[in-house]
Amino acid sequence: MRLLLALLALALLAPPAEAQERVRLPKPRLPETGFVTVPLKVTSIPVVTVKVNGTELRLGVDTGCQGSGVLTPKALEKAGLEVEMTLPTMGNTGRSEIEYARVDTLEMAGGVWADFHIAVLPLEGTDLDGLVGAEVLFAQPFYMDLADKAMVLGKIPDVSGAREVSCYSRGGHVNLNLEIDGRKVPMLIDSGASLSYVTAMKYRGKVAFRGYSPVATVRGVSLQKLEVCLPAEIAIQGVPLRGVTLHRSPEHNILGNDFLRAHPLAVDRAGRRLWLFEPIRTSPAAKPASDPAR
Repeated sequence: MRLLLALLALALLAPPAEAQERVRLPKPRLPETGFVTVPLKVTSIPVVTVKVNGTELRLGVDTGCQGSGVLTPKALEKAGLEVEMTLPTMGNTGRSEIEYARVDTLEMAGGVWADFHIAVLPLEGTDLDGLVGAEVLFAQPFYMDLADKAMVLGKIPDVSGAREVSCYSRGGHVNLNLEIDGRKVPMLIDSGASLSYVTAMKYRGKVAFRGYSPVATVRGVSLQKLEVCLPAEIAIQGVPLRGVTLHRSPEHNILGNDFLRAHPLAVDRAGRRLWLFEPIRTSPAAKPASDPAR
């Protein structure tokens, strides 16, 4: 089954300004080394084992999830948490309000993210307890290598062999511009999607029908048409992009986990910098880090 949790990027989008001020963001506490290396289990999306208020939970790692993340109602009960507030939201999930609970601590691989609000939503069609969202993942320098099943939070590895590309952030996410047959298309980097997608508005070329496939989203599980786009070229800043297949989507332009498996990446969201690495077998996190600001 394919996962497409990018709907959460829209489900949690744009509460009124006064409501945003009520949502607490996580406060990172990293060990003396300044970073943590997080082992990942990679299925349709990467999964990490964490402790929320001391209770062990399995959360998907979703760079496309706005805010600090999501807990399911069952996980909320398991962790002994209660809904603290309900806020209006603008999105396309059919919900006009989102419930939030307050988390004292989220422990992950020796790091702690403290005193923040997390959305409460069902994740139909998955066995996950929730999702780790962008405000946890990008609160500090970020590195992910899905092929090596590793994530590093708090440190940018040696970038001397990497290629820096332009990026920007909207709503806490990280985005870059893809060139599809010479046309610039803004793409969300989304580890919560097992595949990469582009809308008919952004790509109007040839497609190949591949049947129907069950897809799990925050709306539930549905049978969706699977169409593969057949562009002549996909590139980033003029350099051809390998290892990525674009699928037709009615509403999303996202680079999913086929992209992240083929291209380990590092992100400094605060500095608006992103680096693409060649796939390697052992995470470069153990190598001395260069100072990307120099």
